[in-house]
Amino acid sequence: MGNEKDITEKLLEEYNDVFADIINVLAFDGREVIKPDDLEDFLPKSQYKIENGIIHEEERDIGKKWKNRSIIFSKIGLENQTRLEKNMPIRIIGYDGANYREQLICEKTGAKQDYYFPVVSFVLNFSMTRWKRTNLLSCIKVPDELAPFVSDYHINVFDVAFLTDEQVRLFKSDFGIVADYFVCCRKKKKFRFPDKLPKHVDEVLKLLQAVTGDVRFTDNWKIVESSVKEGRKTMGEAWMDAIEARGEARGEARGEARGEIKGMIRAFNIVGYSVEDIAERVGKSVEYVKQVINGECDRGTGTLSH
Repeated sequence: MGNEKDITEKLLEEYNDVFADIINVLAFDGREVIKPDDLEDFLPKSQYKIENGIIHEEERDIGKKWKNRSIIFSKIGLENQTRLEKNMPIRIIGYDGANYREQLICEKTGAKQDYYFPVVSFVLNFSMTRWKRTNLLSCIKVPDELAPFVSDYHINVFDVAFLTDEQVRLFKSDFGIVADYFVCCRKKKKFRFPDKLPKHVDEVLKLLQAVTGDVRFTDNWKIVESSVKEGRKTMGEAWMDAIEARGEARGEARGEARGEIKGMIRAFNIVGYSVEDIAERVGKSVEYVKQVINGECDRGTGTLSH
């Protein structure tokens, strides 16, 4: 992932209300164990030296201290993944180990250290495939003779698209919109934006754009935001109208109406319009709309009916 995309993915989850909500739902079944006011950012970067003496940096996506005044309960890391990574357990060991090492260094330098606190990492899997490799032994080849002596290490992975409807309803923050979108995509159900603006609307749409690659989530957003705030349209209606206007403008300007219409059809489908409504809006046949939604035009499986 490029640096800009990495930063965009983190924006929403860096808010304490969202971070706490994610952990409370995924780890504690929605109980408010962690309160937003008890979270504090910590520098997610750590350094390590390899055999040739060169110092390298490794960086978590997001790191928060869970504390009450001066008492630290834990350091919690959050990682975003849009595709499966077989070596993720090894990466997490590096992150967690670096945070434990920091505690030892503090003690050696004379800093007051009454106890050591746990380090916990969570991985959010935004792909449409369940994560399989969640422990160290799934990544390495161990000789039979050494097997009894090799310690395993498990990581906490949550497949966002495979959350249950009950879990999605437990979210109190804007992350519930993101979770609902991925669950709907996986189930091929209709996704509808909430009628009201999210608390962190810009960050919600930027996260959806970053993890899906679909720039329509953020294009023309200021127009959408204005329409909703003035009470003229719901969020879903305003967002779809902006997409439609953008598609028509590009089609006229560049002579690419057919390609834009496909994008409009897919966008209308995601938000929840019926096939018949979509066909009427874009001026195409119901059969054509169905074929675009099913991806047949992209796979070259036959001639489309216009």
